Amino acid sequence: MVLTSVFVVLIMCFEVLLRYVFKSDLFGIEEIVVIAAFWLYLIGSSYGVYDKSHVKADIIPQLLPLKAQAFLSVLVRLTMTVLCVVFSWWAVDMVLYSIEWMPRTTGLRIPIFISQVSILVGYILMSFYSLVYFLEDLGNFLSLGKEDKKGAFTS
Repeated sequence: MVLTSVFVVLIMCFEVLLRYVFKSDLFGIEEIVVIAAFWLYLIGSSYGVYDKSHVKADIIPQLLPLKAQAFLSVLVRLTMTVLCVVFSWWAVDMVLYSIEWMPRTTGLRIPIFISQVSILVGYILMSFYSLVYFLEDLGNFLSLGKEDKKGAFTS
């Protein structure tokens, strides 16, 4: 993520320097920036899932009791995991199709699958982290149920 961020910034600075100082242009630079941006966005998205810092609206869960919050968290994580796995599956199909037909960019003739692999890698990472957090939340929810049963017998 850091490498692609630095790369995109440096390449854009280089392009501005060439265009406005040296009155020149670097052919196909936009294609390279788009590929780097794909990797940056998808790896950044998977890092957001890993770090649990992705955008979410969590006002309603705050109003629910603890057990309902835990159940809702399990439900959300399950949905997210299923969707990420489906998107990963579609990304595999997309990459395989691109490898089979080998479309290329118009300027530099870079194979399109290079940017599409970032989608596959990003969704595989998101699927993995979502599954880990789903299992963690499921364990927390089930342990809440056990604590309730223990408390009922000891009272």
